[in-house]
Amino acid sequence: MRRSLLGLCLIFVVLFILGCSNVANFSEVVKSGAYSYEEAVKRGDIVFQAEVENFERFEQFLNNIANKTEDTIRITGYTHEGDPIFEDLHFDGNEIHYTHDNSHDEFAGSDRGITKEVCKEIVDITTEQGNTEYWLSGCLNGNDLWLITVDK
Repeated sequence: MRRSLLGLCLIFVVLFILGCSNVANFSEVVKSGAYSYEEAVKRGDIVFQAEVENFERFEQFLNNIANKTEDTIRITGYTHEGDPIFEDLHFDGNEIHYTHDNSHDEFAGSDRGITKEVCKEIVDITTEQGNTEYWLSGCLNGNDLWLITVDK
């Protein structure tokens, strides 16, 4: 009897400690689909913050577009506060289906949410500083959409 009471008390102490820790925040992040910079790189996302990680995967995507081969990538950026912004691109062999998801950005305001677009191509532009910007072009809404900038 004494052992079972001690075991029950131990369980309550552990639950109390977990309830007071940041585990609740972690479960919210996992539930919402957001993940860290390190996890994004590990998953193979094209990640940009100070520099672009997994850029070779982006180049492979561009080659697949040129060869009319179906492919899907995710570009992940992070706000100053560390909130992820996801951009999913799916090339179906003809068009690029683009999804922009900033629903995890706590400071996005009224623009927070998921938007979709269909575009024809990705173009690169060399800036005056010598960097290369990649843009979605030929989009149904008539606007080009910036994707990433790579320092050269």
